[in-house]
Amino acid sequence: MLDAWDRTETLTKIDFLDAGEALARELDHLEDVSQNPSHRHVWLWESPQCLVSPKSLSTKATFADSVEEMKAKGWPINLRSTGGDVTPQGAGILNITHVYATKPGQAVDLKREYDKLCTPIEKTLGDGASRGWQPGAFCDGEYNVQLNGLKFAGTAMRIRRGKADKTQSSVLAHAIMLIEPVSLNAIEAINQFLTLLGEDRQINIAAHASLPGEISKLAFAQKLETAFREIPVQ
Repeated sequence: MLDAWDRTETLTKIDFLDAGEALARELDHLEDVSQNPSHRHVWLWESPQCLVSPKSLSTKATFADSVEEMKAKGWPINLRSTGGDVTPQGAGILNITHVYATKPGQAVDLKREYDKLCTPIEKTLGDGASRGWQPGAFCDGEYNVQLNGLKFAGTAMRIRRGKADKTQSSVLAHAIMLIEPVSLNAIEAINQFLTLLGEDRQINIAAHASLPGEISKLAFAQKLETAFREIPVQ
């Protein structure tokens, strides 16, 4: 079994770039698919240490001051358009972004689109993978991907009407995955940021899982990319 994982290690590419640049590139991919619905993007990436916040939190009265304080502590804040909640970026975290157009004339079904996001991750993880709420996890949601009952991946999505064909929707689907155990520093940073914003929820490090140690990041990434490309989107 381990040999099958190891054979894939050098066959994939993971980009490393600033989170702000990555979030902007996601929107570029979304615009491309909106204009060209036959296009599809499956993209793996990592970024330096930071926090990513949904734009909804930027309306908080203390947001600007909170951003400055967290930046001074080594945790710059980036805003994303896909909703969800505050998430960390940095060492041991892998992201996958999948951007595609839906079938012409087909009404948007969130469950169906989240299946396209969660199923390849679950397939790649294998035994022990599931999905659902995980109390205490960062960015908790119905479509968490769990491993042995703990959160392994957080998911988020943005959907908009296509420009080239208004009967199609363009989907930007994103997952953040914990390749290594999430650090206490990252959890403390999220909790500090939430407190500064006046949010009453706190994150529990014990709610999270990570990739089993015998599986390398690159081997996992290759299998994951293949699983995504095998998912029919139309």
